[in-house]
Amino acid sequence: MVNYVNVHAYHLSFKDQAFRNILNRSDIVFCDGFGVKLGAKMLGLRLGERMTPPDWIDELFAMCENEKVSIYFLGDEDYVVKRFTEMVGEKFPNLRIAGYNNGFFSKSSDENNRVINDINASGAEILITGMGMPLQEKWAFEHREQLRPKVVIGAGALFRWYAKIEKRGPRIVTDNGFEWLWRLFVQPKKVWKRYIIELPYFFMVVLKYKFTGK
Repeated sequence: MVNYVNVHAYHLSFKDQAFRNILNRSDIVFCDGFGVKLGAKMLGLRLGERMTPPDWIDELFAMCENEKVSIYFLGDEDYVVKRFTEMVGEKFPNLRIAGYNNGFFSKSSDENNRVINDINASGAEILITGMGMPLQEKWAFEHREQLRPKVVIGAGALFRWYAKIEKRGPRIVTDNGFEWLWRLFVQPKKVWKRYIIELPYFFMVVLKYKFTGK
């Protein structure tokens, strides 16, 4: 299980013990946010580079294409995941795309079993989920014993960004810690709570821990 943490993830984990446990039990958790890097630095901790899926996913696809590793895509709306799959297939024509499915299926009915069976029957070795946090992490963790892919990667809004349905900021913005400002500017209704409420709260928690150890 490969998951990521950004300030939003930490904010959710403060309130959701189950989600926090899933992150702590994941095999790999990578940093997906400059806020997390800054928070770690304030506590005297050293993290590796920020790794957001849109920046490295093509490297994974190229490696899988070369090594004949098959991938299944699960998440977002039908037209989004379909367009994403088409674009990946055009860019990596020899990549083994085992299948895809939207993320808006019932998680507590026979439809859930159908999706799991489809993933397993596809022979996919890697499953990439884009159902949003914390749904994608909780779903993958709950069904980890049933799913046959060897690796499950949570990727958030990757499908939407890759398919250019939502536009990311220019690299000079995203590579220098200001992607949050760009998203607040272009998607204020969607992300305002993350950056107006969650970001200051995160740093309050970091400072409290720094000076009190709690």
